[in-house]
Amino acid sequence: MPGYRAPRRSMQPRAAPRGPRDLTHPSARGTRPSVARDEARAAGEGDEAEEIRRFYRERFLPQNAWWPILPHAYLCQRQRQRRIRQSLQEIGVASFEDLRALRVLEVGCGGGSNLAWLVEMGADPTGLVGVDLVPERIEQARQRCAGVRFLAGNILETDVGGPFDVVMLFAVLTSVTNAETKQKIMEKCLSLLRPGGALLFYDLMTRREDPGTPNYKKLTYAEFEGYLGGRRPRYFKRDYLRRDVAERIVPLPRVGLFAAEVLQAIGWFNIEATFAHVRA
Repeated sequence: MPGYRAPRRSMQPRAAPRGPRDLTHPSARGTRPSVARDEARAAGEGDEAEEIRRFYRERFLPQNAWWPILPHAYLCQRQRQRRIRQSLQEIGVASFEDLRALRVLEVGCGGGSNLAWLVEMGADPTGLVGVDLVPERIEQARQRCAGVRFLAGNILETDVGGPFDVVMLFAVLTSVTNAETKQKIMEKCLSLLRPGGALLFYDLMTRREDPGTPNYKKLTYAEFEGYLGGRRPRYFKRDYLRRDVAERIVPLPRVGLFAAEVLQAIGWFNIEATFAHVRA
């Protein structure tokens, strides 16, 4: 036919037809993208946990900045205890029997001071659990408070039991800079609550996005509320007196602590350190 050119035939031999693949063999199976992503994500979370552990061991703990003997640390401890007590009352803990029956988990329990204080108030130590990334802190906690179950590990990987009436999460999320990991921690904490239980939360907050550092990043209120799945928190905003003001006033003879707490209650010199509780 005029103008028609026959197609050129390839000289390459035709491949033999494929038989069924042996999917039990790793070389045939390959790595599914979802599995690869999960493995990479798990490795990333492990690296992040190790980085947090290293930061606390090498930089945070040697400074001893939060020992209650220090004026600002003591003032913060008293305010935190005041808010824990107030939150427990607001969620219905009204008697010694209620307190004795509480099952409480603290994530990031450190040396166990908050759980030890609950025991001093009357909580049953066998109903309390603390978990922390830093094994040395867990050893301190065990020496401080016999009867409480203390676990060294990552909350995302550690079997802490449950469910609990209260989960406490104090000054943890600012040490986690990855938003996906923060979401998982919050979901885990909320999932460990029994119906009607409460998450007690404290951390440094900001109203606008803060770039932070590789080891520390404040939360915005919008970010925190986004982790709650539609639950509405009860806030105590700007709840802590500025460190430099506290260190001047608290050591004053006789009236220093009282004056600092009055000034803190007024809020003129407070920082965006916020306590909140959220019902399950």
